[in-house]
Amino acid sequence: MTEEVLEAVRQGRPHEVPELLGALEAAEREALPARLKAIRAEARGWGWEQGERRRRVRHALLVAGAGCHTGAAATASWIGARDLRDRQAPPHQLVLSVLRGRDPRWLGDVAHRLAGRAATAREDYPLIHGLVQRSGCPVPVADGYVHGWVDSVARKRVLGDLTADPQAPVLVPRLFRTAALSDWLVWQDGWVAALAGLPEAGVVTREVLVDGCVARLLRGGSPSEVRFLLELLRALELTEEEEGARTADWAGIAAHAPSASAAHAQAVLGRLAMAGGLSARQLAEVSSSVLFRAEKKLVRAQLVLVGKALRRDAGAAGELLPVVAEVFGHADTALQERALKLVGRHLDGVGPQVRAALADSAAVLLSPAHRAAAVEVFGALPEPEGPGAAYVELLPPPPEPRPLAPAAEGPELVEEVAALLHSFDPDAMDTERALDGLVRAAHDDPDALREALLPLLPGLWWYDGGLLEARHLRGAQLFAAALAGRVGLDELRLPPAAPGRGYCFHERLAHVPLARAREAAFRALTDPLPFLLATPTWRTGGLEPSVLVERLAAYRRLGVRPGTHDMAQALLRVRRTGPGVREAAQAAAARGPGGGGRRGGGGAVGPGGGAVGGSRAQAPPPRGA
Repeated sequence: MTEEVLEAVRQGRPHEVPELLGALEAAEREALPARLKAIRAEARGWGWEQGERRRRVRHALLVAGAGCHTGAAATASWIGARDLRDRQAPPHQLVLSVLRGRDPRWLGDVAHRLAGRAATAREDYPLIHGLVQRSGCPVPVADGYVHGWVDSVARKRVLGDLTADPQAPVLVPRLFRTAALSDWLVWQDGWVAALAGLPEAGVVTREVLVDGCVARLLRGGSPSEVRFLLELLRALELTEEEEGARTADWAGIAAHAPSASAAHAQAVLGRLAMAGGLSARQLAEVSSSVLFRAEKKLVRAQLVLVGKALRRDAGAAGELLPVVAEVFGHADTALQERALKLVGRHLDGVGPQVRAALADSAAVLLSPAHRAAAVEVFGALPEPEGPGAAYVELLPPPPEPRPLAPAAEGPELVEEVAALLHSFDPDAMDTERALDGLVRAAHDDPDALREALLPLLPGLWWYDGGLLEARHLRGAQLFAAALAGRVGLDELRLPPAAPGRGYCFHERLAHVPLARAREAAFRALTDPLPFLLATPTWRTGGLEPSVLVERLAAYRRLGVRPGTHDMAQALLRVRRTGPGVREAAQAAAARGPGGGGRRGGGGAVGPGGGAVGGSRAQAPPPRGA
């Protein structure tokens, strides 16, 4: 029977595995994991053309290994292994069937170990939940399990049943403590009403929901998360006592949270202040933080609130006006004017010491445009003292250009390429460095480069299929796909079709680096370049003329014809004004024909701008060149 189990696994028939395992003796099961690991190692080496077979074998391995391991840690490690998964959900029901009859405490241990695996717990929620039900163990509260529960509830699309969910009392408080709120929770309609109805049903208390929302707002979050939390707070309709009990929290949100959260907290604090729930000192402390914020809307609203508080209690001017005076230094002169008018209306309510401090603040902080108005409020103002006290209109210094680091090599290059392959929007200059490093490595030892890159490719959307069109890939992805044989030479040989009028300007601009990357990949497979000419020397994308002249001289010395698109982009990027340009032009002219133009090197122009019959460079210049 052992061989029958292994044959079912090799043939990728996971549905046959539970019955076959059930017929084995304990000793036979214990001997299976070692042989299953051998099949697992073999499957890792299968190419993209065996993708469907690999998926079925992975599922069969997952079921068989789960039923054969005896230790909870080993079982959870096997089930959660990334190399036994693919884009389809694992066969959770089959795994549950092979674990039938195990000790409940053992099942609970496996469930909690799986729930603690952040990478797979959300996907494995159906399996973990089934183990929890069988074992009767406590409900896991790890982030992945909480998100999986939200997914499960959301798919039912009947959120009113949340009151009958036995896990809700445990998991609802955890909704607000996860590293990020679940997408289903934030975007699916109905969650606010369902959660707001739980206290009345006795599932959780109001304090759990209110404290969870407030604590989450204090942490900050994305605009969609903030919107959801504020909607839930409004649906709960907090009483004045509930709002007053959290005064310190509202103050922290108003001071540091995103604008939407801060505006809500500001409104709550305003209601408390008008109801006498905030002392003058508390309002001054809150205002000191809010008036320091850059959002003009919040600053204006706080000045209005302070004005209302002063009309209600003129004796609070000594506490509040010094805080208002901080707005004299705000970048917006309209807010400076508003603060000056507010101080002027209530200046009679402060003593001589406070008045003098306010006048000093006005003299130092206010814009010169408001000095005349400040003199009307305070009388004569003290003149600024010190050599830098006089107001001078200055522009900020221009940013210093940063050089682009030389291309990486060896393991560092592989790490950078791995990051770019999995990046949705890679940085342009990081792509430039990596592309230059790939070109150099392909020139030195293309087989070693291919061997280093291949382990990075499984799992990428373009790797497991057939041949691709080059237009679907960019930069390092296109180069790696060409080395891995996913983009054919015929495809690379063709010049990329220029986007027509119907395309946006982003597509038209992307055509330029795409053509150059296609050319570099084609040359790497036919006549490798020692390095690229157009790699910028500055992170702004600029290329120093002296560097371009040296690179062209190295090409000429090595007998290499530049790539057409690479040379064209180098000429577009090279700096044409400023120091060193004339000297670089003279140096290029002194080198004679081929030292600084498009026509260096020997051999006819091949497809993609490559050199056919030209000599292959033996030693590229230093990476700083």
